[in-house]
Amino acid sequence: MKSNPSAQNREGVRLKVLWPIAALMAVALIAAILAKSHSGNPPKPPAQETIADAPSTVTATPRETSAHLPRIPHVSQPQSMTEPETDRLAALLLDRNTPLQVRRQSARSLAHIGTEQALATLKSGLTGDLPPYVKAAIAESLGQVSSPEATALLHELVNGKDETVARGAARGLASHGDADAANTLGTLLFNDQIPISIRTESALALGDVNLPTAQDYLTRAISQIHDDEVLESALDGMGRRPFSETEEFFRNYLNSPTVPTEAKVLAIEAVRDADGEIKTFLSNYANDANPDVRNAAKAALDFLKPIPSKATTGK
Repeated sequence: MKSNPSAQNREGVRLKVLWPIAALMAVALIAAILAKSHSGNPPKPPAQETIADAPSTVTATPRETSAHLPRIPHVSQPQSMTEPETDRLAALLLDRNTPLQVRRQSARSLAHIGTEQALATLKSGLTGDLPPYVKAAIAESLGQVSSPEATALLHELVNGKDETVARGAARGLASHGDADAANTLGTLLFNDQIPISIRTESALALGDVNLPTAQDYLTRAISQIHDDEVLESALDGMGRRPFSETEEFFRNYLNSPTVPTEAKVLAIEAVRDADGEIKTFLSNYANDANPDVRNAAKAALDFLKPIPSKATTGK
């Protein structure tokens, strides 16, 4: 049986048309299967390390560095270490209910810290509504601060109208102990236009300045100034100095026939407080012809005797 050519031709045409369609359908079916497979089982993201699991070489963020990491030893951190203490001392200094002694010690501690904030606190105390004796303690404490600003403040305060504060500033200058301090205090000592209390404080302060210039001012004041209060303070200032430096002065002064008896008694009392070997010196005047000088020397020697202990007295 012969095949029908027209039928074969029609079948060939049908295959040519259907084959591309079938291929497209197969590709679409495979893509749908793959898409369904991925959507049902999504790939897991990479595991993230926690702080506990992270290796030691991981660098912390800035927030973690300041909050959690230990400080490096032997590294100076004045801002973090001194500022809280400055705040504490400032609160004590400015608190009206704090005892006066504590407030004065707070001023000295702030000066010892010496930071800009500490100095600013002291300056604010000087301009604030604080008792004069607290301000005087602030002025005195400025002598511990080595800065041009502190020195300028001391010069301003020692020449100010408040006598109590000025006296504190005189003691502050004595703490500086330099030539400028000696000259400033010496000028105040000889200035009869300022209050006596400032002149007497300057004389005492000169006794704490370890310079020959300071002793020269005191020597001149003792011989030239005729105010009894200033004279007594100048002798006391001389007595504050090492006795090895002042022994010759005191010997000449006590042996002088022109020195009044009252002044010699003051000189012996000043020697009593001197630092050095003074017992032998005072013993020379325990038999002085002048009864007032003699009694003053004996009283000074009695003052220097050690107080018997309970073990020595048997009580």
